[in-house]
Amino acid sequence: MARTRADAATAPRARPTGPAPAALRRWTAMRLRRRRAPLDGVVTLDRRHLYILPTRSGAGFAVLLAAMLLTALNYNISLGFALTFVLGGIAMGSMWQAYRNLLDLAVGAVAAEPAFAGDAATFRVRLRNAGTMPRYSVALQAARGPVLADGGEFLAAEADAVLALRLDAPQRGWLALPRLTVSSRFPLALFRVWSHADLPLAALVYPAPETGAPPPPWTAPDTGDESAARSGDDGIDQLRRYRNGDPLHRIAWKHSARTGSWLTRTGGNEDRPACWLAWQDMPASLDEEARLSRLCAWVLAADESVRFGLRLPGVEIPPGSGAAQRRACLEALALWPDGRGAGGAAAAEAVP
Repeated sequence: MARTRADAATAPRARPTGPAPAALRRWTAMRLRRRRAPLDGVVTLDRRHLYILPTRSGAGFAVLLAAMLLTALNYNISLGFALTFVLGGIAMGSMWQAYRNLLDLAVGAVAAEPAFAGDAATFRVRLRNAGTMPRYSVALQAARGPVLADGGEFLAAEADAVLALRLDAPQRGWLALPRLTVSSRFPLALFRVWSHADLPLAALVYPAPETGAPPPPWTAPDTGDESAARSGDDGIDQLRRYRNGDPLHRIAWKHSARTGSWLTRTGGNEDRPACWLAWQDMPASLDEEARLSRLCAWVLAADESVRFGLRLPGVEIPPGSGAAQRRACLEALALWPDGRGAGGAAAAEAVP
C-alpha cells in the first residue's frame, strides 16, 4: 500500500483538457471583432456593438479625483468632498452623453468612384441620424486610412450627411473598403465611444497610364493616296443609319426628323476602319503591367471620333467609340486576366 502511494505521488499529473488561455483569448478577440452583415448596405450602431473606454484625459481626471478624495479624507475637508463628488458626477454624466451620442447611428454605403493605380480612390459613406437629438463630433476612420472629418463633425436631428473617404490605391483591380471605425469623444473628451462597420463597397482601380507613351495606332501618318482621297471629300458628309457608340455631334438631326429614323453623318475620320489595341502588338520587352499601362494611356487618348477595340489574352472588346467604350476597355484592363485584377479574391468578394 505504501509503495502504491509513493508511485502515485511521483507519477506525472494529468494536464487539464480544457481550452488553453491563448485559445480563449483568440476566441474572445474574435467575438469582439465579429462582422455584422449590413442590412441593405446599412449598419446600425446598436447597444450590443458600442464600446466605451476612458481617454488619456479621462484617466488623468480619474487620478485627480482620487487624489482629491484622499486629501479630503486626510484633512477632513467638507468642501473637498463636495467638489470631488460634483466633478465625479459630471464625469459620469459625460460618459452617458458620449454613449448616447452614437447610439442608433446608421452608417451606409453610397458609392465608390474609380481611380487609377497610384492615386486615391474615393468612397462615399452616409451617416444617418434618425433620432430627435443632434450628434456632435462624430469621426469616421478606415482601418488603414486617415481620420475623416469632412462634414461629419455635426449631424442635425433627423438628418444625414455623405462623407468622402479617400484611400490609396496601390494596384489595379478591386479595392475593397476596409473596416470603418465610427467614434466620438463628445462632450468632454473624457471617454471615447466607438463601433465598427463593415460595408460592401469596392472601387475599381484602373492601371496607371504610362507617362510619355508613344502615339496611339490611329495617329500613324497616312499614305499619300489616302490623304488625297480624303482631301477631295473634305466638307462632304454622307448619311448612314445610327450605330451604337456614334458620337452625338455626328447625328444629322434635321434629316433624322424628316425621315423618322436616326441618321449619322460620315466623312473624315468616320471613313477610317476601326483600330485595334492589341496585346500582341506590344513590344516583347514590356512586362504585363507595362503593357496594360500603355494600353490604358491609348484608351484615354481616344476621343469621340475614334472607333477602336481592345484585344487581350482571353478578352476582346468589339470596336466602338465614346465614353461607354472607353469605360468598358478600362474595366477590362483593370480586371485582366481573371476578372479580379491584382487586388485578389478578397477584394472581389466585397463587390456589391
